[in-house]
Amino acid sequence: MASVSWPIRSALFVPAHRRDWVGKALREQPDACVLDIEDSVPPENKPQAMANLKAEIAELLAADTGALVRINALYDGTPAEIEAAVADGLTAIVPPKVAHPDEIRRLADMLSYYEGRAGLERGTVGICPLPETAEGMKFAYELAKASTRVRGIHGAVSGPVAADFSRAFGFKATMGGLEQIYLGSKLVLDSRAAGAMYPIAGIFGVPTDDLAGTEALIRRAREYGYEGVAVMHPSHVAIANRVFRPSAEDVAYYKGMLEAFEAAEKAGLGAVKYHGSMIDYAMLPQAREILAEAARVASRGKRG
Repeated sequence: MASVSWPIRSALFVPAHRRDWVGKALREQPDACVLDIEDSVPPENKPQAMANLKAEIAELLAADTGALVRINALYDGTPAEIEAAVADGLTAIVPPKVAHPDEIRRLADMLSYYEGRAGLERGTVGICPLPETAEGMKFAYELAKASTRVRGIHGAVSGPVAADFSRAFGFKATMGGLEQIYLGSKLVLDSRAAGAMYPIAGIFGVPTDDLAGTEALIRRAREYGYEGVAVMHPSHVAIANRVFRPSAEDVAYYKGMLEAFEAAEKAGLGAVKYHGSMIDYAMLPQAREILAEAARVASRGKRG
């Protein structure tokens, strides 16, 4: 059984009924793919999308790439969707339009049942709730706290083309994004406060060929505190990887910081001036995290 290393920095939505698109998605080197059986799949193609899931998940597993599945909002057919999705290599389920913690608990119970049927260890599959309702946004902390399976709240950072979050909240999305600061910050804080440490943001509402606009939204998601983004177009994956993965300059800066502080400690000091700023123990955890992330990315690249 494969284990997926969180956080997921870049995920690419792939309509699950387009069986050949997974291979195309893998060329872009996302950390994960979101196999979609909801909004990007016409109703008449949903059975085919469900039938494709296990083969698509196996293909992603063989490529050491995470597999998330966005199901439809919970309904009588959800158990069949979960059964179709649960397989070795499934990273998480993304339930859309979540409003109440009971929905997360019901989903967690379904996952336990179908994990057992598939011979997987209980708790293998995570949950990334999409709170695309006013209730869900208000009670995001409770959603994240409802199950230890929740890896992170799945929020959104939107351009001016309206989607579910903006309609449910009632704001008019703009490229400036001032109207989204509260929601973006709230969902990240709610997720982390509940112990779901890997919130992710969908990037929506801009033309697919507007790469500058897309990058602005991805950078905004990082500034809010999201650990990664899910994008709609293959050309956006490289942008997400560039924004979220430590650069060579980052690695050099933080490696130098730790070396400078180590030298200061040997001299009996608890603080040191580094690149013009005073550095003490409070700054060290972030430096170590960034260097660990750089090592993780390098290791994953070698396996690929």
